[in-house]
Amino acid sequence: MSVKQARAAVVITLLIGLFFSFAQIAWDLHEERNLIDRTVNQVLSTLRESATQAAYGLDETLAARVVSGLFEYEPVYSATLRDNFGNVLAQKSRPQSASGRSALTEMMFGNNQQYDVPLEIGESRDLVGYLVVRIDTDLIADGFINRATRILTSGILRNFLLGLALVAFFYLTLTKPLLRISQAVIGIDRDNPDATGITVARHHERDELGLLSHSVRSLVDGIATSLGKLRQTEQQMRDNESRLRAIVQNVADGILTITPGGTIVEFNNASFPLLGLSETEKPKGRSFLEFVAPRAIPHFEECLTELAGFQAHDHVIEQRLTLPLVRQDKTEIEVSAAFRPIPEAETPLITVVLHDITARKRYEEQLVYMANHDALTNLPNRSMLEYSLKTALEGHKRDAPGSRNRATAILFIDLDRFKLINDSLGHNVGDLLLKAVADRLRRVVSRQEIVGRLGGDEFLIIIPRLRETQDAATLSQAVLDALSPAFDIQGRQLFITPSIGIALCPADGDDFPTLMRNADTAMYSAKARGGGTYHFFTKTMNESAVARLAIENDLRAALAQGQFELYYQPKIDLASGRLAGLEALIRWNQPGRGFISPMQFIPVAEETGLIGKIGEWVLRRVCDQIREWDLLGLPPVSIAVNLSPRQLIEGRITETVSRILDETATPASRIVLEITETVMMHEIKRSASILDELRKLGLQIAIDDFGTGYSSLAYLKRLPINSIKIDRSFVRDITTDPDDAAITNTIIIMGHNLGLKVVAEGVETQEQLDFLREHGCDEIQGFLISEPRPANIIAKQIEQLSRKVAPTL
Repeated sequence: MSVKQARAAVVITLLIGLFFSFAQIAWDLHEERNLIDRTVNQVLSTLRESATQAAYGLDETLAARVVSGLFEYEPVYSATLRDNFGNVLAQKSRPQSASGRSALTEMMFGNNQQYDVPLEIGESRDLVGYLVVRIDTDLIADGFINRATRILTSGILRNFLLGLALVAFFYLTLTKPLLRISQAVIGIDRDNPDATGITVARHHERDELGLLSHSVRSLVDGIATSLGKLRQTEQQMRDNESRLRAIVQNVADGILTITPGGTIVEFNNASFPLLGLSETEKPKGRSFLEFVAPRAIPHFEECLTELAGFQAHDHVIEQRLTLPLVRQDKTEIEVSAAFRPIPEAETPLITVVLHDITARKRYEEQLVYMANHDALTNLPNRSMLEYSLKTALEGHKRDAPGSRNRATAILFIDLDRFKLINDSLGHNVGDLLLKAVADRLRRVVSRQEIVGRLGGDEFLIIIPRLRETQDAATLSQAVLDALSPAFDIQGRQLFITPSIGIALCPADGDDFPTLMRNADTAMYSAKARGGGTYHFFTKTMNESAVARLAIENDLRAALAQGQFELYYQPKIDLASGRLAGLEALIRWNQPGRGFISPMQFIPVAEETGLIGKIGEWVLRRVCDQIREWDLLGLPPVSIAVNLSPRQLIEGRITETVSRILDETATPASRIVLEITETVMMHEIKRSASILDELRKLGLQIAIDDFGTGYSSLAYLKRLPINSIKIDRSFVRDITTDPDDAAITNTIIIMGHNLGLKVVAEGVETQEQLDFLREHGCDEIQGFLISEPRPANIIAKQIEQLSRKVAPTL
């Protein structure tokens, strides 16, 4: 504690003592006043009755005794007893004390204290006189002042000594330890602060000084730790700066610092090859404009002007440009340049990051090419063809009305039977064939015509400036001629023919979707006539396509709403005349239209893929029907179900049939699957494998429409089949056409030689039946026996035909 602080402490202690002393004196003065009043009143109360009697009886002797009795209280210096008329009955006085403190006494007690006591008697309190008593306050004041002086003197001395004691105590217990702590803190090395010099005395371990010492030590330790971390951070910053400088120097992108005028201030190593400079040629001090291609300089200067207006308080902005740079060797490269002003720099500077995008440009061009060209044939793909056709159509709209060049033709090309080649020989052979077809198509078209691949085996040729309709036909014929020679694919001689649909703009449409749809319709018309030809689109084709679409939609509704029914036609064994089996035939009973011929909806179902769901429904319904008839106790009979080509080749027929047989608990031997001969010829290897799987399930296999194929009967021995059905086209004329009779007889003989059962379908006359019986046919089927009938009607015939020979036989 300093001298100034000690003086202040003593003064404050004295002031506090004086305050309390004066407070005590003021309290004593108040008590003294009260004491005078109590004493006088006590004396008066003792003498009041005597004074009242003296005044009432005008007894001067008694009055004198009363007055004399008042003087027993020393401060009383005057007393007078009068009656109620003012006559003095007794009076006495003595001299006042002369203390010389009249002013102080008056301040403390007022002037001479006087008590006027009325003397009353009786219940009515009648006034009989007065007693007047005067008190000498100077006498009382002398004693009080002496007492107050002692109190004040002792208080001052006591508080002065207390102040000195407090100063000494605080100095020893607080100031001196604080000075020691302060000296220890002052002695700490600022560069290497160490708190070991700050000690804590044992007697201060748990008091505030100890806490302060510990806090100071903790603070110094924290400062030392923070200082160490700060130095470590500074070292890390220096290391990071070194690494950053190394990264900048070794980064693949060129980094420059330039002035707003374009002068190069700093650079990294990657800038040399970008600018075409050798390591000895420093770009510092040179203008970056020297390396910018002249055509890009205005754009570059505009960018610098905008960045030069950057203010420190603005958000950091960045400009990106694609700049062509002319290197020192006069070669030109494309770079992506990012310009960014350096904030808070002493002089305005701009960083420039240069990235060579020459390779990326080439890659982007390659991506654009790949996005617009078919990867297999390198022909324009669908999106590119659509863009080219739209461009051609927009060109027509800009041409003058009546111009002869306002027509455009598109040739939609689909390869016939390509799927057969692709599935049988493999996708690799199919891809090679498509590439060979694309090469031939390129040679056919001229420069103004565009040929591309839509996908799969579909190609498109656009004739943007068609002068005559005949030109489209001429080019189509050229395509047919170009594809007619055999293709040599991996040593195989493959033949392929195209079906071509032609649509013209504006006659057949004026946009890409409409022209494509109509050309596709014309192509299917060409394919329906055997392929290997071209057809122009006509409105009739469109109407046919619309009708086919309506059938397709109705077919989907028929499946969902259960509009299909099964009819059954019996097969008779010619040797016994008994029922040999039934064939299930699907019928479509559409509400509002009646029955629709299978010849109308089966081809549509084949094309759309609905045949798979329809075939599955037929097989399941047949299995359910077998179970129902068995429960009715009818003789067991096998039922033939026709299997479509798409079901056999494309679907998972084995799994489907197996699942349905298991779910319906139908014996496999009760089901005969009939497959057309044409399917066998096209997919003989695959078909043989699938039929072998079906035979292993216990099913019977029959070849339907036999005799209509394009091969010899030798393939029959390679197939796991049970029977063949002679096509009705041969049976119809066997009694009138020697050729049909010979073919039918040959089929029967060869079938028996191969151990196969032979069935003739379409038998309608007795003469046909007699011929077939005479030549050893096993079974017959046709209207002569029975036309196809619903299940409830055919059920009545099953038992009858199983017991006896039909009358006509």
